[in-house]
Amino acid sequence: MPTPNGSSDPASPDESDRDTVADREFTGERLVIDGKHFVDCRFETCTLVFKGGTPPHFIRCEFAAPQFVFEEAAKNTVQLMSAIYNGIDPRIIERTFDVIRDGIGDE
Repeated sequence: MPTPNGSSDPASPDESDRDTVADREFTGERLVIDGKHFVDCRFETCTLVFKGGTPPHFIRCEFAAPQFVFEEAAKNTVQLMSAIYNGIDPRIIERTFDVIRDGIGDE
């Protein structure tokens, strides 16, 4: 089950797939977050870019006015979800968000 700041158990077995970034403060930066394991970091007015690779972990991190941007494969997924929501049936995407809110964890 994810922790409140969006990460799974920090001791998960796939941790070796991620680069650890610890005890850092980022202000006004554009950061690609794929494949990262952030621990005790602070993000202030940063643009956090997810491209659809290995999902990041955030452990005990603080966020102040972040902007999340989706590019490449992640952007394609968001575009598909938008097309389903706006052109087929918004209830399909609402059910998807219900699953997300319940915490899907690492798959």
